[in-house]
Amino acid sequence: MKKLILTLALAISAFVANAVNPFLEFQPVIANSDNCSFNIQGGVKTKVHPNIDLGVGVGITEQWSFSNGPLIPIFARGEFSGRISKFKPFFSFDVGYEINTEDTHCGAVLVNPMVGLKFGNWYGGIGYLAHCWTPKHAGTSSNFALKIGYNF
Repeated sequence: MKKLILTLALAISAFVANAVNPFLEFQPVIANSDNCSFNIQGGVKTKVHPNIDLGVGVGITEQWSFSNGPLIPIFARGEFSGRISKFKPFFSFDVGYEINTEDTHCGAVLVNPMVGLKFGNWYGGIGYLAHCWTPKHAGTSSNFALKIGYNF
Protein backbone atom coordinates (compact mmCIF):
# COMPACT_ATOMS: atom_id res chain seq x y z
CA MET A 1 0.00 0.00 0.00
CA LYS A 2 2.86 2.38 0.82
CA LYS A 3 4.39 1.72 -2.61
CA LEU A 4 1.09 2.55 -4.31
CA ILE A 5 0.72 5.83 -2.40
CA LEU A 6 4.34 6.75 -3.15
CA THR A 7 3.89 5.93 -6.85
CA LEU A 8 0.73 8.05 -7.03
CA ALA A 9 2.45 10.95 -5.23
CA LEU A 10 5.38 10.82 -7.67
CA ALA A 11 3.05 10.65 -10.68
CA ILE A 12 1.04 13.65 -9.46
CA SER A 13 4.25 15.58 -8.78
CA ALA A 14 5.54 14.83 -12.28
CA PHE A 15 2.20 15.88 -13.76
CA VAL A 16 2.18 19.21 -11.89
CA ALA A 17 5.89 19.89 -12.53
CA ASN A 18 5.55 19.55 -16.32
CA ALA A 19 3.95 22.15 -18.53
CA VAL A 20 0.19 21.65 -18.62
CA ASN A 21 -1.39 22.19 -22.05
CA PRO A 22 -5.14 22.78 -22.38
CA PHE A 23 -7.21 21.34 -25.22
CA LEU A 24 -10.72 21.93 -26.56
CA GLU A 25 -12.65 19.45 -28.73
CA PHE A 26 -15.89 19.23 -30.62
CA GLN A 27 -17.49 15.97 -31.72
CA PRO A 28 -20.07 17.15 -34.25
CA VAL A 29 -21.64 13.73 -34.78
CA ILE A 30 -21.98 10.85 -32.36
CA ALA A 31 -24.38 8.46 -34.07
CA ASN A 32 -25.87 5.07 -33.34
CA SER A 33 -29.16 3.45 -34.29
CA ASP A 34 -31.11 5.24 -31.53
CA ASN A 35 -29.94 8.85 -31.66
CA CYS A 36 -27.56 11.45 -32.98
CA SER A 37 -25.79 13.80 -30.59
CA PHE A 38 -22.82 16.15 -30.24
CA ASN A 39 -20.14 16.67 -27.60
CA ILE A 40 -18.00 19.63 -26.54
CA GLN A 41 -15.18 18.89 -24.11
CA GLY A 42 -11.95 20.31 -22.83
CA GLY A 43 -9.18 19.50 -20.45
CA VAL A 44 -5.48 19.61 -19.78
CA LYS A 45 -2.66 17.25 -20.65
CA THR A 46 1.07 17.08 -20.13
CA LYS A 47 3.98 15.28 -21.78
CA VAL A 48 5.38 12.39 -19.76
CA HIS A 49 7.55 11.22 -22.69
CA PRO A 50 8.32 12.89 -26.04
CA ASN A 51 5.59 10.75 -27.67
CA ILE A 52 3.18 10.27 -24.73
CA ASP A 53 0.74 12.73 -23.14
CA LEU A 54 -1.50 12.11 -20.12
CA GLY A 55 -4.44 14.29 -19.19
CA VAL A 56 -7.91 14.77 -17.77
CA GLY A 57 -11.04 16.44 -19.12
CA VAL A 58 -14.72 17.20 -18.78
CA GLY A 59 -17.45 17.98 -21.29
CA ILE A 60 -21.11 18.02 -22.18
CA THR A 61 -22.96 15.63 -24.52
CA GLU A 62 -26.45 16.43 -25.81
CA GLN A 63 -28.83 15.12 -28.47
CA TRP A 64 -29.32 17.43 -31.42
CA SER A 65 -33.05 17.55 -30.57
CA PHE A 66 -32.34 18.69 -26.98
CA SER A 67 -35.05 16.23 -25.88
CA ASN A 68 -33.10 14.77 -22.93
CA GLY A 69 -30.91 16.16 -20.17
CA PRO A 70 -27.23 16.36 -21.12
CA LEU A 71 -24.56 13.87 -20.10
CA ILE A 72 -21.44 15.22 -18.38
CA PRO A 73 -18.38 13.10 -19.31
CA ILE A 74 -15.41 13.17 -16.92
CA PHE A 75 -12.41 11.28 -18.29
CA ALA A 76 -8.70 10.52 -18.20
CA ARG A 77 -6.72 10.47 -21.46
CA GLY A 78 -3.61 8.76 -22.72
CA GLU A 79 -2.26 9.96 -26.06
CA PHE A 80 0.51 8.42 -28.17
CA SER A 81 1.84 10.44 -31.10
CA GLY A 82 4.60 10.16 -33.65
CA ARG A 83 5.83 11.46 -36.96
CA ILE A 84 5.81 9.77 -40.35
CA SER A 85 7.39 12.07 -42.93
CA LYS A 86 5.20 15.23 -42.92
CA PHE A 87 2.33 13.52 -41.09
CA LYS A 88 1.80 13.50 -37.32
CA PRO A 89 -0.50 10.54 -36.56
CA PHE A 90 -1.76 9.91 -33.05
CA PHE A 91 -3.81 7.47 -31.03
CA SER A 92 -5.70 8.61 -27.95
CA PHE A 93 -7.61 6.61 -25.40
CA ASP A 94 -10.16 8.17 -23.04
CA VAL A 95 -11.74 6.32 -20.14
CA GLY A 96 -14.14 7.80 -17.62
CA TYR A 97 -17.73 8.19 -16.50
CA GLU A 98 -20.69 10.12 -17.93
CA ILE A 99 -23.03 11.64 -15.36
CA ASN A 100 -26.64 11.64 -16.48
CA THR A 101 -28.20 14.99 -15.48
CA GLU A 102 -31.74 13.76 -16.11
CA ASP A 103 -31.55 10.54 -14.08
CA THR A 104 -28.67 10.58 -11.61
CA HIS A 105 -29.15 6.86 -10.89
CA CYS A 106 -28.17 6.04 -14.46
CA GLY A 107 -24.78 7.00 -15.87
CA ALA A 108 -22.29 5.31 -18.12
CA VAL A 109 -18.71 4.14 -17.98
CA LEU A 110 -17.18 5.41 -21.22
CA VAL A 111 -14.32 4.19 -23.37
CA ASN A 112 -13.29 6.31 -26.35
CA PRO A 113 -10.30 5.26 -28.49
CA MET A 114 -9.48 7.53 -31.43
CA VAL A 115 -6.96 7.68 -34.29
CA GLY A 116 -6.19 10.83 -36.23
CA LEU A 117 -3.73 13.38 -37.58
CA LYS A 118 -2.32 16.60 -36.13
CA PHE A 119 -1.93 19.76 -38.23
CA GLY A 120 -0.02 22.31 -36.12
CA ASN A 121 -2.22 22.97 -33.09
CA TRP A 122 -5.31 21.51 -34.81
CA TYR A 123 -6.15 17.83 -34.94
CA GLY A 124 -8.92 15.59 -36.19
CA GLY A 125 -9.77 11.96 -35.91
CA ILE A 126 -12.31 9.20 -35.92
CA GLY A 127 -13.15 7.06 -32.96
CA TYR A 128 -15.44 4.62 -31.26
CA LEU A 129 -17.38 5.69 -28.18
CA ALA A 130 -18.58 2.78 -26.01
CA HIS A 131 -20.87 3.13 -23.00
CA CYS A 132 -21.54 0.59 -20.28
CA TRP A 133 -24.71 1.87 -18.61
CA THR A 134 -25.05 1.57 -14.85
CA PRO A 135 -27.45 -0.05 -12.89
CA LYS A 136 -31.00 0.70 -14.10
CA HIS A 137 -30.22 0.62 -17.79
CA ALA A 138 -27.62 -2.11 -17.63
CA GLY A 139 -26.22 -2.90 -21.02
CA THR A 140 -23.95 -1.29 -23.51
CA SER A 141 -24.19 1.07 -26.45
CA SER A 142 -21.61 2.13 -28.96
CA ASN A 143 -21.28 5.08 -31.29
CA PHE A 144 -19.17 6.22 -34.19
CA ALA A 145 -17.52 9.57 -33.40
CA LEU A 146 -15.67 12.27 -35.35
CA LYS A 147 -13.53 14.68 -33.36
CA ILE A 148 -12.01 18.08 -34.18
CA GLY A 149 -9.73 19.69 -31.60
CA TYR A 150 -7.28 22.41 -30.79
CA ASN A 151 -4.26 22.27 -28.47
CA PHE A 152 -3.44 25.62 -26.83
